[in-house]
Amino acid sequence: MITVIDTNATKSASVPEGTAQHILTPANDKTMVDVAKFEVASGKTHRVAPSDRTQVVYIMEGKDAEVTYSKGGKSEVHTAQRRSGVYLEPGEEASVKAAGSPVILLQVTVPKHTGKAVASNGGAPAGYFFEEAKLQALVDEKRIRTRTFWVNKETGLSGSWDLQIGRMLYGPKAHSPRHVHNASKTSSIEPEHFYLIETGTGEVKHDTGTLPVGPGSLVLIPAGEWHQLVASDSGFDYIEFQAPFDFATTMDHDPLGKNWYIQGTDDGTGNPKLWVQS
Repeated sequence: MITVIDTNATKSASVPEGTAQHILTPANDKTMVDVAKFEVASGKTHRVAPSDRTQVVYIMEGKDAEVTYSKGGKSEVHTAQRRSGVYLEPGEEASVKAAGSPVILLQVTVPKHTGKAVASNGGAPAGYFFEEAKLQALVDEKRIRTRTFWVNKETGLSGSWDLQIGRMLYGPKAHSPRHVHNASKTSSIEPEHFYLIETGTGEVKHDTGTLPVGPGSLVLIPAGEWHQLVASDSGFDYIEFQAPFDFATTMDHDPLGKNWYIQGTDDGTGNPKLWVQS
């Protein structure tokens, strides 16, 4: 069953660096993904310890944060703004220090997808720092939706099959095709999927009705649930997540909603190049 969680109502707990909201946890929500938000007070540091899980830490709000990414005894430091973050493979670590103003972080962790753990180039997947504005953006065929992946095997950023995550923008009255996600033929793991709405209002249509969504809504969509996201006049700005990146999508209509194109390119006819995906 599709569930809408109001993250604005999720209880905060005090932690050394500020406050924490645990939105989804495997122990409480029968899910393999852990989703939390942290507010890091000015001058404080949020540390992300090495883990056997894959982790993404993303700056939702704040500026001039100091992000340190460490792997194998070597570290790199970045001055980071809103809408940047770090992707961590198991064993890697990071920290985010707030400067003159607080920083709000989204932290998502998932288990390693051991069925396909090797990168396409034969090497081990590795983490990285990213700035959303500098990543490849995609636009749909109707020009009503735009997406930017922070982590996605097919954009060349990461060789990992553990997850895909990024930002999606919908224009006024924009919508996705009605579709469903299931495990692929190569995986026995049921994929997990959520939307985290930052701005805009609308609804999620499902087989028996609709659910209203707005700022702060986390829409958790289990495998096998047909769904369609429809924006109001406000459009949508939201974070989209799926794990593992080993699933099959079926659409029942709206063929123009399937294809995505690389924004800012030209295929020679004045149209952007088709993004080739599995």
